[in-house]
Order: sequence, then C-alpha cells, then structure tokens
Amino acid sequence: MIDARIACMARHLDLRAACEAFVSVAERESFTAGAIGAGVTQSVASRRIAALEQHLGARLFERTSRRVVLTEFGRGVLPSAIKLVDAALELSEDAERSHRLPVTIGVPHAFDPAAAARIAAAASSRSMTVEFVPGLPTERAAAFAAGRTSIDLEPVAPDRARWAVPLGVASIGATRSEGDFFFTELRPRRGIRSLVRLWLAPEDDVPHVRDRLERVRNGAGLAPTQLRTAPSLITAMSAALCGDDLVLCTRSEAADFGLSWRALGDLRLVRGYALAAHERELAARFLEFADPSLAELLRSDSVAGGSAENRPRREGPHAD
Repeated sequence: MIDARIACMARHLDLRAACEAFVSVAERESFTAGAIGAGVTQSVASRRIAALEQHLGARLFERTSRRVVLTEFGRGVLPSAIKLVDAALELSEDAERSHRLPVTIGVPHAFDPAAAARIAAAASSRSMTVEFVPGLPTERAAAFAAGRTSIDLEPVAPDRARWAVPLGVASIGATRSEGDFFFTELRPRRGIRSLVRLWLAPEDDVPHVRDRLERVRNGAGLAPTQLRTAPSLITAMSAALCGDDLVLCTRSEAADFGLSWRALGDLRLVRGYALAAHERELAARFLEFADPSLAELLRSDSVAGGSAENRPRREGPHAD
C-alpha cells in the first residue's frame, strides 16, 4: 500500500520541491533540520524525498544510522539537484523582475501630462508600471519595431483611428476672411512678392496628411515651397507668430499659442491615432484602465463606433 502511494507520488512529482527537500536534508544531515530549512514539516520532506528516490530509481540516504548519510548514488546526484534548485530560484527572481519592468508606451511629444499621471496611477493600483516614451512618429515607429516600446500610439488614417481630432490652420491676429480656410487664399496677392507658407508640425508629417495637402496645394496652383514641414511644433508656431505664415494644427494648439484657428474648407483632415501592441493580452490589460484617459492624453476625442481596425493590433516579432 505504501509503495503504491509512492508510485502515485512519483507520477505527479514536483521535481523542484523534491530537490529542495533533498538538498536541505543533505546539507544539514538531518531530516528534522532539513525540513525546517525547506519550510515544510518533516513528514512532507520525507514523502518528497521518497518520491524523488522512486523517480530516480535509487536510495538517496542511508537511514540505518543515527545521522543521515548520503548514499553513493545520493552524493552523485546532489550537485545536479543543487543546480536545479538554484535555477528554479533564479527563474522565480527573473520572473518577479520581469513583472516589475515598466510597460513602455510610445506617445507624441505634446501628450497631456495630467492624463499621463492618471494613467500611471491607475496602472500602479493594478501592480503595473507604465513609462511614457515621447517621440516623433518616425521615432516611435522605429522604437516599436525594435521592441524598445511595448505599445505605440501610432498616427493613422481616419478610417483606422480610435482617437482623432480635427486639423485646421492657425494664424496670428485677424484672419483674412470669416469661415473655413481655402488654399486659394495662399495665392500671391498683387504687389506682394513674398509667399505665405503653410507649416506642418512633425506630428502631422505623415503620408495620409501630407499627401492630401500636396494634392490640394497643386490644385490651387501654389508653389511647392508654400507647404513646409517644421522640425518642431514650436518652430512652426514661431513662423506664424512672426508674420503671415499659417500652421496646420488643432484648435487647442492654436489657443495654446494665442493664435486664431479656422477649419479647412478644401478637405477634411484629422490627427488620428490607433494603439499598436506586441501582445494583445497586454494591450487589453492596458486599455482596461487607461482607455478613459487616452483621449485626453492625446488631446483628441474617442472615435465612436470604431471598426475592427480600431482594436489593439499585434505587430512586430510576435505578430500572427
């Protein structure tokens, strides 16, 4: 009956726990002290060692003397048992460190810090640490592709956007006319040689925005140099603050710099974002607590009735 129970234990052997008991008893040369060292009762330690002996096919200890002594077989396998116990401990420590690693999130430079703080606080309450990594669209895409960020809030076309905000033009002082802005307003006026330019900030220097603007620019008969990309939003806004130039931006950005803002009349443009993630499970966990604050983080609005394209996407080396 006892042999049958041992055989059953051997089939369901917890090798790590059995080796821990074996190593602890061997180091202390006592079942009583070894059990205490392993954090179990003496009877549990004895059962685990018996199951390990059954699994390995030989006795590990001589039990005839008052002192527990390793058999020749036990001395031979003890180094491997020590390695297994050490490796299991190292694995547990590595797993704990990995759980503490921050979830890195690629975000635009102009993200809202208050919303970021709320997301970080919500993550902390769920034993998750998040780290925001600001960058230009190309920088964020490169970091995500290289695995340096776990999640990327990437710029996308309107039909894929989960969050979006309309783009218009900002200018200093009184606008040329009331209502929407049309590109024909940038045509040179008689007697004025200088060309008025429309500046793009780096966040909007993406194909689905720039290409459409170039087509409208060409259709309006404007010079190629009248559509320019600035190295930063501040540089673009300074061009508008210095004179007649305009900046493609959101209404809130224009207000931040004390500029007037008009909607586009020739076309509708939005600054749209979607969430890309290497792991769908991580994206779902993140969105569970962060979704209410992400629109504010991006200074945009949530897109109602998003299609399947708006769901978290899995990309990179772990893609389907």
